[in-house]
Amino acid sequence: MTKPFIRKLLSQLAVLAGARAIGAVCVLGVSLLIARSLGAEIMAHYSLYLAAASIISVFLPIGFHAIASMIVAEYEARSKWHDQIFFIKYAQKLIAMMALGLFPIAVCFVYFSPQSTDYDLTTMALLTVPSAIAMAYTYLHAGTLIGMQHQFAGQLPDMALRPILLLVGIGLLVAFNAQANEFQVLLISSSVIWIAALIQWVFLNRAMAERVSEPLPKNNKSDRKKWWDLAPSWMVVSLLWEYFIELHILIAGMLVAPAEVALLYICYRLRQLAGFGITAIESLLMPKIFSANAIDEVKERQSLIRTFNMVSFAYAMAALIAVVAIGPYVLSFFGDEFKMGQGIFVILMATLVVRAIFGPSHLILGMNRNPVLVAKVLLCSIVISLVLCFAGFSHFGVIMIAIGYFVASTFTSIAMWFYAKQKSGINCGIWA
Repeated sequence: MTKPFIRKLLSQLAVLAGARAIGAVCVLGVSLLIARSLGAEIMAHYSLYLAAASIISVFLPIGFHAIASMIVAEYEARSKWHDQIFFIKYAQKLIAMMALGLFPIAVCFVYFSPQSTDYDLTTMALLTVPSAIAMAYTYLHAGTLIGMQHQFAGQLPDMALRPILLLVGIGLLVAFNAQANEFQVLLISSSVIWIAALIQWVFLNRAMAERVSEPLPKNNKSDRKKWWDLAPSWMVVSLLWEYFIELHILIAGMLVAPAEVALLYICYRLRQLAGFGITAIESLLMPKIFSANAIDEVKERQSLIRTFNMVSFAYAMAALIAVVAIGPYVLSFFGDEFKMGQGIFVILMATLVVRAIFGPSHLILGMNRNPVLVAKVLLCSIVISLVLCFAGFSHFGVIMIAIGYFVASTFTSIAMWFYAKQKSGINCGIWA
């Protein structure tokens, strides 16, 4: 690996990390405004709305968003531009078709769900659906742009622009209406999600126009079969790997009061924001790893994995040390009652270190066409977490949800490292 490549990698990482930092500050600002100005109840509505929209957005593309980076990167390495564009358009149409069936489901949910004294389910359903559709396109387009090596266009609209616009919108709402309700907060959030998604779509159309200008020929059925062999399993993988936090927030909504949901959300959000640094590293290195694997560059692939592990571990340790040192101070910004979440905060942040130690094993398993195995591991993981959460909640309270998340994440990391080495011969561990 040459020095110019390392310098370019670090400069790109600095830009993405800087954008993540700006987005993180804005997201924290939004949470701070809602928690301190509008109260824990609206904060709980907002957290459950985001969790539900994120989870639904995984189902709409049926996993195509999760394989987009890998498939597009492989087509990019082989200069198969027509196949690349056909994949993108096919996935876009799939989301549109799935979205049509989402609205009647939402109506049935509102009509048949029991009345809740804590949450306005009608408002949440009304605004969760359009937000989920926009998120589905955002994640699909981010994956395709990253696979095309357009990392900035793929990530900046969602990681930086959306948080900035959301902070401005919520800030104006709080400034001009101190008695704002959950509908106004969720409406602003949904509108901002759509604005960012449309801007990202413009970037994608430009990137596609650079590659193919003439009409597309019919794609062969063998490629579509390959996509469908991978995508549904990767939907499960994406749901249980990338949105494990959101699942636990929804679990918390069933077990604890809105104030505790708000506390858990703040801690999860801070951990998730720290995890964006790992995501930035993935977006820079994983397409290169996929490309090297596609053309059988074994030494280059292993060198890139080693670089990924070292950078990820250094970042995760720095994040954990920072939380131990200043966690209570950070949480106090949201209100004195949030300082009690320090234990939860530390437990959640420790999962980043565990994942960094065992490397990107889930992506390596997927790269070598083992998504079903990944899905099985993650299903076992969610069962472990659910058992711990429901069995220990009565004795340990809300912190047990964080413990369940940590234990399940550790199990997942170890199991996937083992299977990645067994199935592909690639040792993803940091010691390799």
